[in-house]
Amino acid sequence: MKTELDSGHTWFLESLGYQEGLEVVVVEGFKSEMAESVMIGDKTIENVHRVERSAESRRLLVRFPHFVAWQLVDESFSSFSKDEQRDDKGFLQALTSSAYFTYVKEHHGWYQDMKGPGVHYRLWTENEVLDVIGCEAPVIELVPNNRFQPTQKPSGLLRG
Repeated sequence: MKTELDSGHTWFLESLGYQEGLEVVVVEGFKSEMAESVMIGDKTIENVHRVERSAESRRLLVRFPHFVAWQLVDESFSSFSKDEQRDDKGFLQALTSSAYFTYVKEHHGWYQDMKGPGVHYRLWTENEVLDVIGCEAPVIELVPNNRFQPTQKPSGLLRG
């Protein structure tokens, strides 16, 4: 699915809540200009760039108005099956076949009689992967005038 999310370099999940549907706020991440070296185990990887949020980061609200089920997995522990059928490799994908979709249909499938056929949507962020089974496409909106504010260290609180 091509969405406004595809206009950003990457995204971080900021919050997840429920208000007339599942609501997710994501914050835009940018590639830092400074290259660094990273040591993983006994190997050094050269010329890597951090991905960071800034005061210029956009915030988007992704709303799933009518969902059946959802799961949230730490991105570090997620893996994708070669058997999954996805529409593309964007930040928000529609899957027509997945083990999770099969599970929901087998155990909670009566939603199809009440709301119609579902779709497995996957929202990928740097820190989390959200899978949602829904009967209606998600809505994406810019969250105006409330951009990410970098954390600032308190000053003058610690005195020697």
